[in-house]
Amino acid sequence: MVSRISRFYIKSTCFAASRWSAIPLTPIHEEDEMDLEETNIYASPSTTPSAEPTTEARNAAVQSHISSLTSHFKSLAEANPTREHLGLANTMITIDHASSHLLTAISSWSTWTQTHYHQRDTFGQVDFPGFSMSKWAVLRSDIEELSEALTIAIIPLIETALELSTRSSVNDIRNAMSRYCEQVAEIGREAGGNASMVGAGFEPHEYEIGTAARDLLFETSSQ
Repeated sequence: MVSRISRFYIKSTCFAASRWSAIPLTPIHEEDEMDLEETNIYASPSTTPSAEPTTEARNAAVQSHISSLTSHFKSLAEANPTREHLGLANTMITIDHASSHLLTAISSWSTWTQTHYHQRDTFGQVDFPGFSMSKWAVLRSDIEELSEALTIAIIPLIETALELSTRSSVNDIRNAMSRYCEQVAEIGREAGGNASMVGAGFEPHEYEIGTAARDLLFETSSQ
C-alpha cells in the first residue's frame, strides 16, 4: 500500500535523507494510501487526478503570487524610496527572476514526462524494498511532490510578507526559494545523468538553474 507521498518517503528512507525535508509536505496518513497495482496511477500520461491542481497550475499560482508581491514592494519603493523599501523591492525582483527560471525547468520536465509516457519503461528501473519503479515514474513523482511542497510552503510566506512588508518576511521567502533551487538542481542532475532520458530530449536546464542559484546566493550574501 503506497501513496504518492509515502512512496517518496520510502525513497528518501533508502537514501538516508529526505530530499524535501526543508519544505513541509502533506502528512502521510495510512488510510489515504493506495495500492499502486490496484489504482495504477500511471495508467495515462496525465498522472494527476482531475480533482487536484496540475504541476503547471501550481507553478502558475506560485509565480503569480511572487510577481504580485514584487509589484507590491516596487510600489512601496516608488511611493517612499527609503533604503529599506528599495532593498526589499530589489530582493523580490531577484526572487521573481529566480523562481521564473526554476519553474520553467520544472514545467519543461513535467511536459517531457507526459510526452514520453509511452516510452516510460525504456529509461531504467529503481528498486525499493518490496517493489520497483521506472525512472520515468520516479521523475514524475519527484516533480509532482516538489511542486506541491513548494505551493504549501511558499504561498503562506508570501501572504505574510504582503501583510507585514518586513525584511524578515521577505528573507523567509528567499530562503525557501533557495532550498527549492537546491532540490530542483538535484532532480536535474539525476535525470540529466540518465543518458536514455537525455537522448530522448530531456533538458537538464543547467543554465536556468545555475542562474537562479547564483542570483539567490548573491542576494543572500549582500544582506
